[in-house]
Amino acid sequence: MSGTWREQALIEAPVSCVWDLVGDPNRHAEWWPLVVSVEGLPEIRADATFRQVSRSPVGRGGTTFQIQALNELREIKVRCLDTGTYARWQLTEAQDQTFAEIAMGFEPGEALNPGFGALGTRVFAATLGRRYLRRWIEEALAGLRAAAREQAEREAGAASPPDAGARQSGTAAR
Repeated sequence: MSGTWREQALIEAPVSCVWDLVGDPNRHAEWWPLVVSVEGLPEIRADATFRQVSRSPVGRGGTTFQIQALNELREIKVRCLDTGTYARWQLTEAQDQTFAEIAMGFEPGEALNPGFGALGTRVFAATLGRRYLRRWIEEALAGLRAAAREQAEREAGAASPPDAGARQSGTAAR
């Protein structure tokens, strides 16, 4: 693999909340700043392909992705079949939080459409790739942390019983 960046992070939300966001590419646009939209993914499964519209250094563009690895609540790897760019997320429960190991990079030699900028991807990976990947991960983590925190708060609010004080005041008013 050429041009890979790895990072580890602690996300202050349960692994189930983080997985709901990371493990479903249909939800990536909710938290991943580079993802504009995802289409054509009715079922989340290994080897499924989907169309993703992303922001890039040269503007917006649509590419085809494939889910190459999928292990419920643990791991997902998605790879652009056009350029060879990939993102791999591994999650581990850490009490009520989530430990995430993220790897993003370029595998241009394995792109199924080598005419689609493979040489440009190789040049980019060799020159600016590591800086771009580091920023890509940092932005993704910031968005994921915020979205996971919001989701965890919503789920906690939905699961908690009504406020005891509100019940008492409601009873007293009768």
